[in-house]
Amino acid sequence: MPQLDSHLPQLTSVFQKKGGVVGQKLAKHLAILQKVNATSDVNLKREAILKALFIHLGEDDGHLIREYIDIGGDDFTRDLQKSTMGIYIINKDGGEPGHYDDVGIFVEGLIILDNIGSVARACAIMLRVIYTLNMELRYYYEFIQKVLLQMDGERLSPKVLGLKNKIHAGL
Repeated sequence: MPQLDSHLPQLTSVFQKKGGVVGQKLAKHLAILQKVNATSDVNLKREAILKALFIHLGEDDGHLIREYIDIGGDDFTRDLQKSTMGIYIINKDGGEPGHYDDVGIFVEGLIILDNIGSVARACAIMLRVIYTLNMELRYYYEFIQKVLLQMDGERLSPKVLGLKNKIHAGL
């Protein structure tokens, strides 16, 4: 996360200049950043900037980060099953931002890691897991993404391009 820290001032500046509805949504996270600058809580800074990044890019952080207040048991499990994978945060009602009862990662409704400590750390771990899977099965995922799902199919590795050409030739 040091790379994120090094870009924090520039990202903050870009976010502060944003106007309209997006600027209003960003204001909440920018206020957290200003408050945190006095305490130097690096995890809370990272969380605020990551959530602001979602907003700036026009994406919903709720697709990745699921926040729960005083929830447990069946309700929690059922809700996790609604998403393929993500990060969950459990906090007490009225709890401080950044000081959570639990932060974890779930896949297909199952918790695979818990007590991670911070949202930023959970994002980094999740990215490493996804990246590792992609690297270990590089060609498999490239074929699925670029040939079957037709995502950025112009740039293919020679191995996947060869398979694609064979498929289209009917071999």
